[in-house]
Amino acid sequence: MVGKPELENLAKTYGKFWCTWQTDRGHKLPLGAPALMMSPQGANLGKIDPELVQKRDDKYKISTDALKESRVEIAEPEWINPQADYWKPHGKGFAIDIKQTEMKKQTPFP
Repeated sequence: MVGKPELENLAKTYGKFWCTWQTDRGHKLPLGAPALMMSPQGANLGKIDPELVQKRDDKYKISTDALKESRVEIAEPEWINPQADYWKPHGKGFAIDIKQTEMKKQTPFP
């Protein structure tokens, strides 16, 4: 009930976000370059082992099927920028890398 309005707003964003650290990997602080992540709304781009889903459901006392059912009426984005999924037809994307650089205490104002 509390999260549904947030999900309705978030669904309009086409599920992309910048991830600065991955808590599922045990990161306690931001490590490495940010990664552009996405949620495959309305698509089945990946499969998850049903046993892992059930293990998660049992651990957190939730029901994935009930959550899916409660979200059926949430609308997907009305329009998706044609460049949003550049990687699908091209098989290539963009990456951010980290490099060490000198930090200046003062810099000229443009």
